[in-house]
Amino acid sequence: MRFEIQKSAESGITVLQPEGDLNEGSSGVLQSTAAEVMEEGARLVVIDLKKTSGASSHAFRMLLMLSKKLQSIGGRLVICGAQKDVEGALTLSGLTRLCCVRADRVDAVKELMVEGRIVRLAALVAQLLGRAETRRLAAEAV
Repeated sequence: MRFEIQKSAESGITVLQPEGDLNEGSSGVLQSTAAEVMEEGARLVVIDLKKTSGASSHAFRMLLMLSKKLQSIGGRLVICGAQKDVEGALTLSGLTRLCCVRADRVDAVKELMVEGRIVRLAALVAQLLGRAETRRLAAEAV
């Protein structure tokens, strides 16, 4: 079976959907694709495993590294759609405790939409606090 990755965007969130078995070789392809979308500015990423038939420990390690990389640049990864066998392996590997995992793409996108709103709200609050500080300093100078 060949390995492919579908890229799409939903509500400003990048969705990567691998199709096939996520093994040592194919997880590197997914990692490269994720790196490309991050270079293009993606910070909120969903990995939809709905069409993934199996996953190895290499794939889980790559997903954990991707999650940490996104966090380090102010982003977030949500994994979703895992089939029964892959879902069980995700749980056994401990990845469900270290990464955000949702049942399906709809829930994953909703999770990141909330995250995006929080980030935008935090930026707005920081901007308003900066303006208030500037005004306070100007008032003290008078």
